[in-house]
Formats: sequence, structure tokens, C-alpha cells
Amino acid sequence: MPELLLQETSPYGTRRASLLRGEGDLYLYLEDLVGPTPATASAVWVANYTPAPTGREESPPGTPPRMGAGGTYFPEGCPDLGRAMSLVWFEEGDAVAIVDAEGVLAAIPGWAGRSEFYGYSRYARGRSPLAWELTRDAKGALETKVVESRDFWSWRLGAAWPEVRAAGLGHLEERVGPQEAAWPLGSARFPELIATRHRLGEQQIWVTATTGLSAQRMAGVEQYVDEPEKAARIELAIARTHPDQAGAEMLSSLATIPFGRCTWLGEGHTIGGAPGNYPAFGPDKAAVLLTASPPAGDQAPRPDLSGLVRRRDPVTYLWVMLIDEETFRLARGRDARAAVAHLQARGASWIQ
Repeated sequence: MPELLLQETSPYGTRRASLLRGEGDLYLYLEDLVGPTPATASAVWVANYTPAPTGREESPPGTPPRMGAGGTYFPEGCPDLGRAMSLVWFEEGDAVAIVDAEGVLAAIPGWAGRSEFYGYSRYARGRSPLAWELTRDAKGALETKVVESRDFWSWRLGAAWPEVRAAGLGHLEERVGPQEAAWPLGSARFPELIATRHRLGEQQIWVTATTGLSAQRMAGVEQYVDEPEKAARIELAIARTHPDQAGAEMLSSLATIPFGRCTWLGEGHTIGGAPGNYPAFGPDKAAVLLTASPPAGDQAPRPDLSGLVRRRDPVTYLWVMLIDEETFRLARGRDARAAVAHLQARGASWIQ
């Protein structure tokens, strides 16, 4: 029976890390807790504490494979790891490192678990399906990430929320207008999320926007975006011509996606549905399109929500657009720019 040495769930509750001592080797496991049952997202070999096999050796059923002698710098057994180890979650919540007195011992980045890459280990030699060597470049990047993540959690899990809330609401009141109503979003304790409604001047336009999403970087952005620092922090906004709760209810369904599912939302992303799923916005509305540059329409100019900065990163406000099936197919088949241009040509507005 493997011995559990360390185990911890991420602050977002979507991943769980476990360090297990098995039959001769230690492995770090990263489990996905989003689904109905935990599923292994990745598992990386950390060290061998008995001599590594020199030939092909079948592992007992239900146990991970042993690292071969050629895959470790210590084929006779790695140095004693002791007990002074800790798990450090990266800010995004999709990656974790084991750290000891010497620095990073092993790490599973957010992109691990595919293409025969499962993570890094200090004691791995070269690249194998069980672990990649912690090269100088990889070690430097990971240790910088560990320092940044520790600093982030020290701030975020402390008394950060009043600061986050005040900065977000102050920005919205400056750019849109005074707050008229507020709602908590989601059922999770962390991260804290709210939506607030603001009237745009004296006009019959109300903007409802989130505060709290941008206080932490979203998972997965660096895998798809060339400049992730420009897309990792978002808030959501929606405009209405009357002060109902439909906007807040829509934001509530969207705002919990990034940290409730360990994923990200960005420019041009769509959330599918079917006609009739969004009755408050019209019987033909079938999906949601997120964009920082919605069509202007022929109503009032859209307020400029740029300028909010969180921990040196810019925050992007993504406007929620309710779209019909035709526009949804266009967005999925081509790109968001084509869909927005299509909406613009049809006279659509940023106000829903």
C-alpha cells in the first residue's frame, strides 16, 4: 500500500496534489476534482529510494512504473528527502510544485499530462515518459513562479478582499456611475465574487459588472495566448435598458466558470445553448459571446472600462453579448471578429 507523504487541495477546490511513496519510487499526483469523481490530470516521478531497475521490469498491478537506471542521476537511490517538504500551488490553481530546503524538487505545470510530458523532477535525467530533467532554464522559471505564487497566496488568502472590492467598485463608479445594487456570485467561499449594477449617467442604461475575477490569474491562458499577462485577468460586464436582475443572473452563471472549472474565459469565447435558453434577452438568443469590443449600435457610447490594474497586470472587461444561432455558428466556424462584424452590420448594440 503506498504511503501518503503529502496531500493538499488547491484553494479553488478544483485540483488535489498528493505525494506518494510506492514500491521503490515517489510520485507526485495531480487530480482534477471538477467532475463527479476525481481524475488524475498528471503524475510525475519524483525520486527512487531503492536501486533503479537496469532492465525492463513489470510493475505490480495498480502501481506506477519504476524509473529505469538511465532515467535518474541516482540509479542506486536518490538522497534522503527528509520531511521538510511542502506543496506550493501556482496562482492559477492548475499547477503545483514540491519545495524543500534546496528549492524545487518536482513540479507539475498546467500543461503537463499530455504529449508524454508529465512534469519535472530534480533527480530525473534527460526526458522520459515518467519525468523530465529539471534543467537550469526550467529550474529558474519554476523557482521564480514559486516565489511569485507564495507572495500571491500570502496576499490573497489574507485580508485582500476589501482591497480587491474597493479598487473594483471605485473603478466602476468612476467609469460608469454610482452603485445601485450588489449581488454575491456563486456558492464557493473562494474566490470572492460580486456583481454590481451602475446607471450610466442619467440615461436609461444600466451596466452590471463583476468584481473579484481579476484578483487571480486564470488557468491555461499561457498555453493559448502569446502575451498571457494581457489576458489572464478579466471581469465581465453586461448592459441593459432597465434595472432588472437578468444581467446579474447572467454574470452569475458565467463568473464561476474560470475558477470553478480550472479554465479561462477570453476574447471571442462562446458558451453554447439553444434558442429559448435566455428568455430575458429574446426568444431567438441561443448562446453567449464574450468580447472587449462589442458593436457600438446607435445608442449611447459604451463606457471605457480600461485602466484597472491588478498586481501589475491589466484587467480586461469582457462584454456579454447574447447571440442567435446564425451568429453562434459564425463565431465557432470562423472567429469572434467575424461574428462581431456580422452583429455590427445587422445594427446590434453593446446593450442587451
